[in-house]
Amino acid sequence: MTPNAHFAKSLLNQLKRVKLPCYLAIVVLVAMTNGLQAQHDDVSGTLDGLNVEAKLKPAKNALLRIDSCRANMTDVALRRRFTQVEESLVVGLLIGWSPGWLKQSPEPHYVGLQDTLVEARGRKRAEPLTLPPARYLASLDYDATLCQAAISNQHESKDAARALVNVIDDLNLKFRDCYLHGMGRLILMSVATEKNNKQDAGWTVYFKWITVSDIQTTETAFRTTSTPATDDLPPGIYQLRAQKNDPSSGLVLKSETKTVPLDGARNSCELQVP
Repeated sequence: MTPNAHFAKSLLNQLKRVKLPCYLAIVVLVAMTNGLQAQHDDVSGTLDGLNVEAKLKPAKNALLRIDSCRANMTDVALRRRFTQVEESLVVGLLIGWSPGWLKQSPEPHYVGLQDTLVEARGRKRAEPLTLPPARYLASLDYDATLCQAAISNQHESKDAARALVNVIDDLNLKFRDCYLHGMGRLILMSVATEKNNKQDAGWTVYFKWITVSDIQTTETAFRTTSTPATDDLPPGIYQLRAQKNDPSSGLVLKSETKTVPLDGARNSCELQVP
């Protein structure tokens, strides 16, 4: 039973105890549950009605897909955290921060969408807003796709529950990077391949968005081979591995697999190879 259903049942029992007429109890119950639904949809309605420049619409559309998943989460505590992260990222990507925001608050903190809209009416943006790079938008789409795949099994599958947490963590990394370094950007990621504490060259490094068991995402090769291999990636959580063909046997050699966060403070890692 969903939290709203539990609340409705509890409320109906309370109304019966105070002996309200049945029809009046139903009227009160409907009013209360509708109020809960309206409150639940405040963020969705605000995001949907947010006026953005035409160039920012692809970013808004990706965030709307993510929001449709958030709105269907039944875990109240997890949805609350999701809402904080989502609202804060929407502010950074579609509205912009107040001038001098880093001097006023050097540490990222969650900001409300409604409050920011009120505050933004009377000030200039700290910087012009631009559409995030295509790879950044693709990362948001991965978040939305994984979230929607997990939401229908959020109670039955531990993998689905972990996937929802992963989505929130990924969005949180994006928000923090946006707050500290400006609107959506790519970060140069560097991956070294090492064997017996020495660099071993010629490996193709692959990355994919962090995944759990049966919920898979696309794997992509870095644009350069090691060592180090480098590529520009959006802030987020990635699974990395490397492979190459053994020149003697022709066998495919594979490195260890690592899961790493990528943000302004962490943008390199090492993979041990055989």
